Formats: sequence, structure tokens, C-alpha cells
Amino acid sequence: MIEIRRLTNADVDDYRAIRLEALRGDPIAFGSTYEAEVERPRSHFEQRLAATAVFAAYADARIVGMAGFMREGGLKDRHKGFLWGMYVGPEARGLGVGRTLVQAVLDHATEVVEQVILAVTQGNEAAIALYGSLGFTVYGVEPRALKSGDRYWDDVLMVKFLRRPDL
Repeated sequence: MIEIRRLTNADVDDYRAIRLEALRGDPIAFGSTYEAEVERPRSHFEQRLAATAVFAAYADARIVGMAGFMREGGLKDRHKGFLWGMYVGPEARGLGVGRTLVQAVLDHATEVVEQVILAVTQGNEAAIALYGSLGFTVYGVEPRALKSGDRYWDDVLMVKFLRRPDL
């Protein structure tokens, strides 16, 4: 059985563990790197949990996935939020964990924003299909969004409108 819940600072060690697992296991899917984040102090991860909404999936009391949400902070873009850091460990893939995590983010986002955007590495067809099945649509591609060494990866940009803007 999978439990989904929003993480708090009491869960910082779990958050750090799954974040580092994600960066190590799927390095091209994220803008950061394992090498950069493994050196960061615990307070960095506490600050991230305090500043954003991070949802985690647990199986048998062990964290197996995560997805984050951050609302834009400007006066003219506060109607938007960003889905970030989506990851499901190999042992939990194919069980609907990713769908449940994204739905938790969307449920939370519906209370605070009108639309959610995300970026997914081009070629990650499983993720693109998952997001599409949950109502996200592609609105563009950012060429060379990520670079590691001499290699570039493009990002597919997707959006889901949660409600009509106030008229």
C-alpha cells in the first residue's frame, strides 16, 4: 500500500534521501546534480521544505517517490505554479505512484493557482505520457535547456489549466 503525504521539516532526512537518489539514479532529468546536492547542509533541505510543497510516496514506511510544487512569487505571475522534482524509485514504478503524486500536487495547486507548468526532458516518453493523461498539454520546447559537459538536452514545456481566470 502506498501512502502519499506532504513533507514537513520533521521529514527532512527522508526528503534529502529521495532527492539524492533521484539525482544519482536519473541525472539528466534534473537541473541539479548529485555532486552539488550531496554537499549541501541539512538546512538547505529544510529551507526547501519550508518554501515549497513537497509530496512524498511511502511504501512500507520507506520513501519511494516525491513531487514538488512552487507558486510563482511575482505580482503578475502568482496565478502560476511549477511542478518540479518529480521522481519515483525503480522499485515503485508501474504501480501508479507517479500519477498519485502528480494528483496530490494538482489537488494542492487548485487551492492556490490557476495553472501549473512543468518541464520534462525530451525523450522521457513515460513522463510525457503520464502528464498528458492528467491533462497537461505541450506548449513548447526549450532547446538546450540542460547541459552537462558537451551534451545538451531539450525540455518539453507543459501546462495544465486548473480553472478559468477571474473575469
